[in-house]
Amino acid sequence: MLNERVSAAKKIASELHQAEDAIDEAMIRIAQLAATLPTARRETNMSAIVGQEAMSKVAHALAAAGEVRQLLTDAHLALTVTQKEVGLGTRMFGAGVKPPAASLDQGSNDQLAAQAAAQSLAKAS
Repeated sequence: MLNERVSAAKKIASELHQAEDAIDEAMIRIAQLAATLPTARRETNMSAIVGQEAMSKVAHALAAAGEVRQLLTDAHLALTVTQKEVGLGTRMFGAGVKPPAASLDQGSNDQLAAQAAAQSLAKAS
């Protein structure tokens, strides 16, 4: 039973990290597009009105990607709590450094999970 839980946790961790990497990559590409649009407009000496609707849509897309990223990090924290609830204790299933409790975003959608994760990190130290 423990082996199945560890195996499931490793698969979840792997897929979570892939999703986090994917949204980071999407944000990078959207940000690059957001920088290219006004640069191209200025380099071609076009009016500020040209492409404004597209620039606005791209800016909204970047903001939406930021919201998705926040939800994924909230899910990550919630899974840290779940990990303990299913008896797996403190384990590292993915690459990366866990953030110190003080760096957790105060605008998080899941403050209870963040607090629980901070307590778990403190106990692991």
